Amino acid sequence: MEPVPRAGVGRLKRDTPEFGGTGLAFDAVVLSGGRSSRLGGYPKPSLVFEGATLLERALGAVHAARRAVVVGPEVEAAASGPRQVVFTLEEPRFSGPLAALGAGLAALGEPHGAPHWVAVLAADLPRADAALGPLLSAAAAGADADAVLAEDEGGRWQPLLGLYRRGPLERALAALTDDGGLADRPLKHLVARLAVQPLRLPPGLTDDVDTWPAAERWGIRRPDGPGAPSEAEEPTMSDTAPGADRGTPPAGDDKDEILRAWCAELIEALELDGLEVDIDAVLGLAGVAAHAVVRPAAPLTTFLAAYAAGVAAGSGQAGEKAAMESAIGAARRLAKARAEQAGTEE
Repeated sequence: MEPVPRAGVGRLKRDTPEFGGTGLAFDAVVLSGGRSSRLGGYPKPSLVFEGATLLERALGAVHAARRAVVVGPEVEAAASGPRQVVFTLEEPRFSGPLAALGAGLAALGEPHGAPHWVAVLAADLPRADAALGPLLSAAAAGADADAVLAEDEGGRWQPLLGLYRRGPLERALAALTDDGGLADRPLKHLVARLAVQPLRLPPGLTDDVDTWPAAERWGIRRPDGPGAPSEAEEPTMSDTAPGADRGTPPAGDDKDEILRAWCAELIEALELDGLEVDIDAVLGLAGVAAHAVVRPAAPLTTFLAAYAAGVAAGSGQAGEKAAMESAIGAARRLAKARAEQAGTEE
């Protein structure tokens, strides 16, 4: 694939400290795909923060890269980015960040003569420029590790904001490919195979944008058009929850954000990195079970559906997303059939 010509407008300044030269030679992989389900399908990399899209900010952060690969839909590359930018997609599509990283590394080309370091970052970081600078400096200072990863104020490593030595990264990805493939696997499987040097960054630099309330806290406005629902149109999670039709007040963005944050905490605590949860579908199943059987059937049904999905995904019968959709669908159909049967017996 030929490099995409750079656009004629550069929106990011390079005379700030985070763009200071480190002398480190590196390539870059920017992950710009994903379903953006918690933004109603609006692509996170297209959100505009302080005059530049999040993808432009990511490319600006790696402007000194010898070559950069964007794993995601092709757009015009910004002038503030690297001189060589190519686009590629993971196969199958939406198969997770690990598969996307593998596709990006492959698109960089043969390693012979290439830099020893590869910068990896997601295109949903408003402060990507300021966050990557310290990592580049640490790698340039002679980091004795396979990877230098950002660490947030809570002590959590950020695999999609770091510098990786290409050799160990390629070997780890190859081993994972041989051990079941890269699709629908958490990034922790990769990190576990590498010697990591964490680097604690100032608060806020590792924060990403996953929801509209989070975007608004950064001052990012909701664009008009498909995938950018208005306040009235945005799905309310509690509308599908048990009790929603029994006088429970509808939840707004605050309650939705609490649920999303709690889901993110659970994913991290249970080490399910990279898992995307369709909260509305889960709550919808809980609501159907509560009304079709008895109210306590809601948590029981969702637990068993999740367990079935885990068994299917763990045994290789299906990917995580397909397994969860199948389990939720089966449980929902069973609950509805029970409700219909009960109606005919009355």
